[in-house]
Amino acid sequence: MILTVISGRNEGDWFDISVPNECSVTRLNELLGLRLFQEPPSPGIQYILEAKFPEGLWFTVDGNPGVVEAGLREGAFIRLQRAFSTTEEEAPVYGRRMLFQES
Repeated sequence: MILTVISGRNEGDWFDISVPNECSVTRLNELLGLRLFQEPPSPGIQYILEAKFPEGLWFTVDGNPGVVEAGLREGAFIRLQRAFSTTEEEAPVYGRRMLFQES
């Protein structure tokens, strides 16, 4: 499948890549990390892969299944973000605040 990689902060910087349907999300993260950031993955760096379809919003692509099982399809836009962290755990959410609160 052909995916469009958004490589800059604005969506004007992009390139197309051909990805086999059996490629795993982890392998795609590694390849994009090497291409975009010119360095191999290392401990303490996490990659966040996001995708969107031309008619949709950005969503996070999780897990180790293949790219097809992760919900990607021909023509999708993808972007990779780096996060520097020493843990893979997420901070807990203890409640939600309303946008407009009464004082």
